[in-house]
Amino acid sequence: MDQQSEPNTQEQIINQKEIQQQISPQTDIQQEAIKEIEYPDFQISIQIEDAIVKDGGFGQKFTVYLIKGQDNQGSFEIYRRYNDFYELRELLVKKWPGCYIPPIPEKALASGNDNETVQIRKRLMEVFLIAITQLPYIYYSEDFQQQFLRSNSPDIAKVYQQQKATTTSEIIDRLKIAFPKLDVRDQSNSEYMLAITTFSGQLRKSLAILKTYIEQANLVAQQRRILQDEKMNLFNASLPFYEKIILNEYVYGKEQQLVLSNPSNQEEYKKLLEDIKESNKKINSINYLTDMFRYELKDAESMQQTLTYRDQIIIIRAKQEQKMREDQAELAKMTAKQQTLTTITNSAFNKSKDASQIKVEQRISEGQQEIDRLSNLYNIITAIIATKEIEKYRKARVNHYHKFLKTIQQSETKLYQIENQFLEKVIQDAQNQLQSSKQEQKLEQQQQINQEQHQQQQQQELPNQEQPK
Repeated sequence: MDQQSEPNTQEQIINQKEIQQQISPQTDIQQEAIKEIEYPDFQISIQIEDAIVKDGGFGQKFTVYLIKGQDNQGSFEIYRRYNDFYELRELLVKKWPGCYIPPIPEKALASGNDNETVQIRKRLMEVFLIAITQLPYIYYSEDFQQQFLRSNSPDIAKVYQQQKATTTSEIIDRLKIAFPKLDVRDQSNSEYMLAITTFSGQLRKSLAILKTYIEQANLVAQQRRILQDEKMNLFNASLPFYEKIILNEYVYGKEQQLVLSNPSNQEEYKKLLEDIKESNKKINSINYLTDMFRYELKDAESMQQTLTYRDQIIIIRAKQEQKMREDQAELAKMTAKQQTLTTITNSAFNKSKDASQIKVEQRISEGQQEIDRLSNLYNIITAIIATKEIEKYRKARVNHYHKFLKTIQQSETKLYQIENQFLEKVIQDAQNQLQSSKQEQKLEQQQQINQEQHQQQQQQELPNQEQPK
């Protein structure tokens, strides 16, 4: 078979497997051999470059986020709203149960267009996009690659909402393709169960602690903003006021000997202070620390959501089993009634099944197949969580922590560089003024000495002039 005739997308492979399953349904928990997909070996770059609040008319506003990046398909640039991110994730959770789906910020109670909410969303949704690039089976899926990144649809959220509900068979096939070498075991496997139970306990503990950390980090960030405002007030108002009102008296009104109030320095100081003010608006490393805790909390909730879906499969299967028992009871009544009529009438016609009985038997058969599929799905999800997602989650937490620390260090360094540039100029100007003042004092002292010497010389010459010739 040549390369063009082979399926090259997950959707095509799933469609082929659906046809095969209709011919010969698979209920065995062991996976058949599936060709592993080779994803492009390409360094993906993606970022949210800007967030723009737009006027939607009738007093309504909305925010769009500019996403830019590059992958093996080329560069992309697209505007997406928060709801597009939300509906994308909702769809991914349904299509990829048992798989870790990165979190996004929760929905805002208000409009979500205030600056603080917009900036938090911008930062954390960029983390979401970067995390998706590490999941090739999702990044290269049609839902993300063709629709989210490259579709020109103005309302991609509605496109996601209108997709038909995914079936158990489709989910199983999708997971088998994404994890072709998965070691699927029976649900009674104690090793997998212990790993998941232990991890679930760790998650519950983390959730409680992280909520406290977020509150503490928010408080520290608020105090940091107050401190930054006070520092700006110190250099913008307090010190210049001190120079003009008090220090000016000591230099006898010579403004050139002042520093922050020196007329020749005003423009440069004004520019430097404006740079610091803008940096304070954009950079607060404590915000990044808060982001880390906030993202860790959402991440833990996402993993908990994955574990919860796995537990829900047991409930869904139990309901399906109850429904099948009811159908079996109904079929038994139909069969007994038919046997009674056959005995009474001794009619060959009554021995044939009526349409309602055939329909019930079909429901029972389909119900049993769905029960088998749910059992298979439960085992697959259990294997994915126990052998893939838990370890991936643990490594990701450590990596994210290191990245956030680096981001904090970089933001602090950038902020201090700007502040240090201002302070260096203040110190340099102060030293120059001090040096100038010393030179003036030295000159004044020399002038005074010269004047005293001149006076002494005049006094010495005066008696000589008064002597008679």
